[in-house]
Amino acid sequence: MRLVVTIPTYNEKENIEEIIKKVLAQSKKIPDVDLHVLVSDSHSPDGTAEIVKRISKTNPKVHYLDVKERGLGIGLVKGHRYATDKFKADILAQMDGDLSHDPSTLPVMLDFIEKGYDLIIGSRLMRGGRNLLGWHRRLFTRGSALYCKISWGTFGIGEYTNSYRMFTKKLFEKIDFRKIPWKSKTYIIQPAFLYGALATGAKVKEVPITFEDRKKGYSKAQIVSYTLDVLKFGIKVRLKRSKTFVKFLTVGSVSYLLNAVALSLLNRGEVYVFPLLKGPILSFIPTIDSASHFLFLTLDRLFVSSLISIELSIILNFVLHENWTFKHRSHQGLITARFLKFNATSFGSPLIQLASILIFARVFNIHEQIGLALGVVIGLFVNYFLNLLIVWKEHPANISSLAENINPKIE
Repeated sequence: MRLVVTIPTYNEKENIEEIIKKVLAQSKKIPDVDLHVLVSDSHSPDGTAEIVKRISKTNPKVHYLDVKERGLGIGLVKGHRYATDKFKADILAQMDGDLSHDPSTLPVMLDFIEKGYDLIIGSRLMRGGRNLLGWHRRLFTRGSALYCKISWGTFGIGEYTNSYRMFTKKLFEKIDFRKIPWKSKTYIIQPAFLYGALATGAKVKEVPITFEDRKKGYSKAQIVSYTLDVLKFGIKVRLKRSKTFVKFLTVGSVSYLLNAVALSLLNRGEVYVFPLLKGPILSFIPTIDSASHFLFLTLDRLFVSSLISIELSIILNFVLHENWTFKHRSHQGLITARFLKFNATSFGSPLIQLASILIFARVFNIHEQIGLALGVVIGLFVNYFLNLLIVWKEHPANISSLAENINPKIE
């Protein structure tokens, strides 16, 4: 098994030789692994290239790649591609070239890869982790993490912006880099790559690390631009993930109108206060005063009208969700089976609507349409989550189902 650690650099002549030695020293702890170091350099003018090339002449485990263009994402992505294509790497790792990351964590990360995880994140924000940067950088780290949690909906992850990671070649090849701003000049590649990994259904594990501030050289982080990129990327993710819910609300509104009109025509022959028929469609069913009873139920016209109108709205809901709202999600099994499952999961919502209608009409003597409206709003949210979890399940490649893959417990 071959592990290639990619170190993206720009003007790191003061640190690069030491970090290479520290990485290669980990070979003693993982003797069965063919460990290599690839310095993916953005055409540094300070002599970084000359140092790496000199080392590589006497050590076949050290390699240099001149990516020419500036940008952390460019250095990382091109470096990993070079490692998989040129050196046939099975496992890929990345770390900063300024000695901020302790290479002694590499064997720990590798152990979790061998246990079946796809991506290991070095975390400063979990128990045991430490962030020794200045207060403004620590504020950015925690603020970015909180923002990503909320905008992405991935509350099981603690660390989003650290570059110290290890992952499988298989995962790297599955990530859709067309949807990741990896050519940006800021460090947005770090959270964006994580999002891309999660979108594949990657099994993720965090391990604690201590993040040291650099002792030599200077930081290339552009905090203001980086912050703006994180904000923009989060908005993009949120809009994409909210699209399904907006569709769900639209369908709910349409089915509510059908429900309301049907209930009015069946029970009163009018829509709200506008008479459309000479009398109610179900005029042959008596009102509550003379209706028959079954157990604790009064089988009057309002009760029967409510059942019929609710079922009509359920049928419309299913047709629109099947062909529009959840069209991109899994459609396993027969459509009839999904329809029956949809009816079963919708059972709670009709009960809420029916109870709301009857309570408003019979207990408070308020128009049944008010009860219907309130019941629809409450039942809408119940239905939404049941539909996501049971009827139209998420494809593995969609991020909304990935919480269970983040930091699961080791058996």
